[in-house]
Amino acid sequence: MDRIAHRDGGFSLVEIMVALFIMALASAVVVMAMPSRPDALDSEADQFSQVLTRTLDQAISRGQAQGIRIEENAYTVYTRINGRWMPVEAASRRASGGVTISVLGNSEAKWEETLPQIVMDASGIVSGPDVRFSKGARTREFELPGRSER
Repeated sequence: MDRIAHRDGGFSLVEIMVALFIMALASAVVVMAMPSRPDALDSEADQFSQVLTRTLDQAISRGQAQGIRIEENAYTVYTRINGRWMPVEAASRRASGGVTISVLGNSEAKWEETLPQIVMDASGIVSGPDVRFSKGARTREFELPGRSER
């Protein structure tokens, strides 16, 4: 009788398949645990929220009225100096990624071209319309903080 020699030095197909399955499962867990990148709408809305809060804080701490003007999917921060609204250097931002910015409220109201629609005074009172950020069917609206009753 002839004896067949068996090799003991390798892996079987089943062992290789089990190892590949375990690596695939581990990589799936890692991918699912990674935080997702925020989309453009959330990013722009969060940026505006930070600008709004910072501008209100500056109005209170400086004792000087501040404002924000929204136009054509962009906004600019203004400060009131010697009775005139002056744009703050490097405080203008244009929405990107297909996000649109609009002012809510009375659609018939016409805003003067040089005045901010949202005004924050030194006592922390905010006046002006609410703001909406939109991208496709999704929207985020901001009610202004510290707003006086209209």
